[in-house]
Amino acid sequence: MILNRKYIIYLLFSLFIISASVFFFINKDKELISPNEIILTKAIFSELPGWEDIEVFTAKKAFQESCKRILKKNPSTIVKVFDIAINLGSYQTFCDHLKKTNNNQNLKNLIETSFNIIKIEEQKREAFFTGYIELELKGRLEPSFSEAPNAIPIYKKPNNLITIDLGLFKEDLKNKKITGVIESGKFVPAPTREKIEKKELFKNKILAYIDDPARAYFLHIQGSGTIELSNGESMAVGYDGDNGHDYFSIGRSLIREGIIAKENISMQSISKWMQENKKEAASLRQKNKRFIFFKERKKAEPVGASGTTVTPMHSAAVDNDFLIYHLPLWVNVKNFFTDRPTKEYSNLFIAQDTGSAIKGATRIDLFLGKGKKAEKLAGSLNSNGSLWIFVPK
Repeated sequence: MILNRKYIIYLLFSLFIISASVFFFINKDKELISPNEIILTKAIFSELPGWEDIEVFTAKKAFQESCKRILKKNPSTIVKVFDIAINLGSYQTFCDHLKKTNNNQNLKNLIETSFNIIKIEEQKREAFFTGYIELELKGRLEPSFSEAPNAIPIYKKPNNLITIDLGLFKEDLKNKKITGVIESGKFVPAPTREKIEKKELFKNKILAYIDDPARAYFLHIQGSGTIELSNGESMAVGYDGDNGHDYFSIGRSLIREGIIAKENISMQSISKWMQENKKEAASLRQKNKRFIFFKERKKAEPVGASGTTVTPMHSAAVDNDFLIYHLPLWVNVKNFFTDRPTKEYSNLFIAQDTGSAIKGATRIDLFLGKGKKAEKLAGSLNSNGSLWIFVPK
């Protein structure tokens, strides 16, 4: 996560109170550390690309998941998005009415009467969208050198891995966290990916073996998956922590080294290169010091960092330093489809997850589901676009 980020907000719309529960503030004393100044602009529904014709009723399930969490909060609770204060009681009113919607027009009408719209922009860059999925893999519970000689393990979280919220100790360290392990009574940095793999650490924490090392690596990137085991059964796994080290993009490295052209980079092209260059791929993967630990999922569907089940085509991972969980988003992605005449795509997503590579107010990772179509789409989705947030009235 990005730490100690401060920002200047330019309010490009009238500073009238637009509802009883939303207020706007400017703090001119905030120092700009990020080079990307954030611009907030009031909008109306008719300005949203695709809103008039969208089938939004499919988002009801995602709303219901967030409402389960929102309805448990104190209705007088105030949360902030940038300097916009939101009374959760307003969101709860929407959730109460949501139960009565039974078709697309019902839900659209409810959204229009319950939310105001704000466009979010960063002066130095456009909104940027990628996609993630629940990966499908082949694997096993025990190694087999005859059937899967290159299989590598995925691990459960070590008992001595600890994440500390430094804000509990000092106010100016609020939102800062540090992850490490306890060794010989001392709190030290957790081992890197290279050290874990080369020294075969955490052997007693092996959860399963993945037949293809390239697919195993992308399980670390995606965060959740379903493993088709050699015994005919399946195991659903999900993110359960990481070693706290920085994320390194091997895709960017392959582009920088001229190995794969930028216009051809995708999960599929990276996997193909890894499978054809096993030794070099293993070395490159270890440059990414971040290592993910997994747990067997009790729920059939993946669960986001917000605690909700994520919904295909309606859940999104965001930078939680900027966008709060359960905030509805309207996205317009310029190059969503690569195999259709119309490449643009717009839809409603809800902020229900996060990820180590998701940095910035307009950096969004869209959950696309699972299966070959979703994997192909996610593998090539790297597109600019536009982003709006829905703020409860």
